[in-house]
Amino acid sequence: MTATRPTSRLRRGVLRTVIGIRLLGRFIGEMLVSNLAQARLVLSRPLKVYPHRVHFQTRLQTPAARTLLGALVSMTPGTLTCDLDGDTLEIHVLGMDSDTNVVEHIRERFESLLETMEAIR
Repeated sequence: MTATRPTSRLRRGVLRTVIGIRLLGRFIGEMLVSNLAQARLVLSRPLKVYPHRVHFQTRLQTPAARTLLGALVSMTPGTLTCDLDGDTLEIHVLGMDSDTNVVEHIRERFESLLETMEAIR
């Protein structure tokens, strides 16, 4: 029984590391795409900027995962997490014209991997 504990801990650690590397890769890719989109938005004429706030209810369970999600969103060009209250993030968005698009994008790109990481126990 004691022999399985280190193995399962090691396995969980490896899984979390792999998921963390995937999350980092997604974040870097998202930063590149967002930088180009923001540059195009700012340099285009006429200027088509749609600043607005979105309330995003996260499915993440732990405060650490919610905070990390807020930090990832804030570090992505064109978005800023204004508030984190319980499981709701208030996000200021520049450029996406639909709240639904913003929520779906964050869920698909960041929250899904964080949920997988949380599920590893």
